[in-house]
Amino acid sequence: MAVPMEQPKKSSGCGSIGAGILLLALVLLVLLMLLGILPNPLDAEPTATSLPAGVTIEPSPTEEMALVLSATSTATLTQTLEPTATPTPKPTLTHTPTEKPMPFVVKGTPNGYPNSMLFPQYSCEEYLFIGGEILDLREAPVYNLTVKLGGTYGGSLVDMTSISGDMSVYGESGFGFVIENQRIRESGITIQLFDENGEPLSSLIYLSITGNCDSNLVIVNYKQVREIQP
Repeated sequence: MAVPMEQPKKSSGCGSIGAGILLLALVLLVLLMLLGILPNPLDAEPTATSLPAGVTIEPSPTEEMALVLSATSTATLTQTLEPTATPTPKPTLTHTPTEKPMPFVVKGTPNGYPNSMLFPQYSCEEYLFIGGEILDLREAPVYNLTVKLGGTYGGSLVDMTSISGDMSVYGESGFGFVIENQRIRESGITIQLFDENGEPLSSLIYLSITGNCDSNLVIVNYKQVREIQP
């Protein structure tokens, strides 16, 4: 008995259609990528490139505001950090107190004379004589006032006191001092008048000693010019 042979099955056309659709989709996808509609995953990250000459990009309002704020902050910071000039303090005016007026002044300029005029018994090489008298407002003699001789003479300190009325050779209210004569020029000897309580009645003055033998007698006369204030 003959066995009937099996007829070959006909293949379905669905598989060919599906493959064609897939191929068409791939072609369409590639075309879109080439046209730039879809991003190409194989392309590198975009890098910043310089713009062509004459092409500028205007900043957005937000960017403009940020630039303004940044410039303002920088200018403010620069002004703040700049050192400010420290004002130079103005000198304070100081007033030197003036010496109060004294009731007695030296009458004229103390001059030097030969000692023979009052002390002829001594030679000029022995002593230096300094003395005078004290007169009040009416040219009357004033007694019991203190005259102090100070300063230096030939490098040595001078500290001597005489009372008006003790040396009548200079006048009724005369005072006087005797120093060993060094016969040198000297400007460091001072003289001043005081009352019984030690209050100054005249300014301190310096005597000019020439050192000459014919001027070893120095006359200093005091004259009252105003009332003594209590």
